Amino acid sequence: MTGIEAGGPEAGKPVKDRAGMRLEDYVFGRLLDAIRGDTYSLGDRLPSEMELAQEYGVSRPVLRGALSRLREEGLIVSRQGAGSFVSSGLQATGEGFGPLDSVEDIAAYFAYRRLLEAETAALAALRATSADLAELRGHMADMAALVEVGTATIEPDLLFHQKIAELSDNRFLVDSIAMLRPHMVFIGRFVRSLGSTGYARGKAAMSDEHESIVRALEAGDATAARAAMVAHIDRSQRRVFKGE
Repeated sequence: MTGIEAGGPEAGKPVKDRAGMRLEDYVFGRLLDAIRGDTYSLGDRLPSEMELAQEYGVSRPVLRGALSRLREEGLIVSRQGAGSFVSSGLQATGEGFGPLDSVEDIAAYFAYRRLLEAETAALAALRATSADLAELRGHMADMAALVEVGTATIEPDLLFHQKIAELSDNRFLVDSIAMLRPHMVFIGRFVRSLGSTGYARGKAAMSDEHESIVRALEAGDATAARAAMVAHIDRSQRRVFKGE
């Protein structure tokens, strides 16, 4: 771990390290990297506050601030008397797919989506009407408006993908996308946790990717729709693992 100069801050100013980064931001970023990099697997209990504060060379109030941000983003959960645990996206009902258990599981999730949604997009290209396309563009407009104000776009994004699945006219494909909802929400929080700059940049790229998908649907080109969806999911995976 990089050494941090935590002592002697000027009164009233955030404590910073030598690079000028707020210590809370530094710890938040390191913990996020540890979760993304599988240092802590999904569902694992984090070390105690004292242990984490010692590991990162910060005070416990600074550490608690970072943990609070992770909780707000839904990336960790606290259990009274037991500590903090890495969230796994488990569905409260226990129905559908099980929780994500590891970074490898997240990679498998993307591989499954690639297979599944490539075909829903190809089928949608053969069936989409002008009304369907207008609905998809409406979801895109909702996402763009939320990006402008820095708000999470997960709900209209889910509706966008769900609509494409519905156009496949196959209830099993539709149900599969629906069962992935808690995992999609969980992964979306990872992307949002990259910070405002990275988040906005990633959402701008996502908008372009959605546009490519819809244009292929408008053209009735199943091959192009399949390729555009695969490219979108591949880029989504890189946003999670590489922070693009």
